[in-house]
Amino acid sequence: MQNRWLPLATMTFAHFFTDFFQFILPLFLPLLIPEFGLSYFESGLLLGVYLGSAVVLNGLLGHLADRYRKRKPVMCLGLALYGLSVSALQFVRDYPTLLLVSVIMGIGFSSYHPQATKIITSLYPNHKGRFMGIHGAGGAIGFFASPLLLTPLAYSIGWRPTVSLLFLPACVAALLLWIVVKEPAPEPVGGGGKISWRPIILLGIVYGLTLFVFRGFTNFMPVYFYSVQGNTAIEMGLLTSLVWGMGIIAEPLGGTISDYIGRRNTFFISLLLLSFSLLGFLNSSGPLALAFLILFAFFGQSTRCVGLIYSSELAPAESAGMCVGIVFGVSQGLSLISTITVGYVADIAGFYWAFTGLVAVAAVAAVMSLGMKDFKTRQTP
Repeated sequence: MQNRWLPLATMTFAHFFTDFFQFILPLFLPLLIPEFGLSYFESGLLLGVYLGSAVVLNGLLGHLADRYRKRKPVMCLGLALYGLSVSALQFVRDYPTLLLVSVIMGIGFSSYHPQATKIITSLYPNHKGRFMGIHGAGGAIGFFASPLLLTPLAYSIGWRPTVSLLFLPACVAALLLWIVVKEPAPEPVGGGGKISWRPIILLGIVYGLTLFVFRGFTNFMPVYFYSVQGNTAIEMGLLTSLVWGMGIIAEPLGGTISDYIGRRNTFFISLLLLSFSLLGFLNSSGPLALAFLILFAFFGQSTRCVGLIYSSELAPAESAGMCVGIVFGVSQGLSLISTITVGYVADIAGFYWAFTGLVAVAAVAAVMSLGMKDFKTRQTP
């Protein structure tokens, strides 16, 4: 039993740090904006450059890792690079250097998810949604812990000292991955190994529009709560942690539900309710607004692991990592566009209208999801 669960536990631990680091730049934006004199558009561009390097490299790294069976080295080296680049932020003194470090962070970030998805779906072929959901919960805990732990530090002792030692846990997690996780056995390549690109591209767009909405809101959430709404740094950190913390429930539950009702149906229902809950949040206040925010947080994260599983199922086994990388890269590309777009609209018209546009995007994505291929996914124990 220990051998069965140890790789999953180790990868869930590594996923925690991957996503813990992912929210650092948005979390520090209220401090970076005045220090570097950034507009909201320049702030969005900073996050966009970070995600852009992931867009370029996700599919390429997935393809190379599949072809040469180097999934574990890519994953381990990428995680170590991610941690080192996060700590390197402390030495940044101007905006161009900040952009450069964010590119290196994106390279580290791009190395993990395609490889992790392939390894987990190979280790646990039955009930993929449940096991990917458990792995996804590790990332959600990372998102939850990042603002909870780093906000008090960054807003008291400064953001530079806060990041100075973050490379250490990343390197420890990378070392544990190297020791515990084994490279999956090579997949037999049969005659049915052709890739059908239409469903993969459609999934990438729908999955990407989901991230377009969720990350378009959450990337500016610290700025919105702290600088626009006037919350204290502690209140901003708690609200941000609440939003990301919902993923601890949403990812395993969404993955498990998708095993039973199908990946497509899970996307459709989640996107409809994502649109409704964001609209409700923007047009309410007090406890009702908080309730809508919690719903938005849940449905924004309920399909995060579902999209990765789905992309691996649409591809031949020997190309699963590449296809996961492509879908993940497309989704990060749309997330990049969202970040820049929301920042630009917020500069012109304010965050209310910038976020209202995301409501319409979620509704369009829900309709598009009905065209995705679906099939029976439930496995016997």
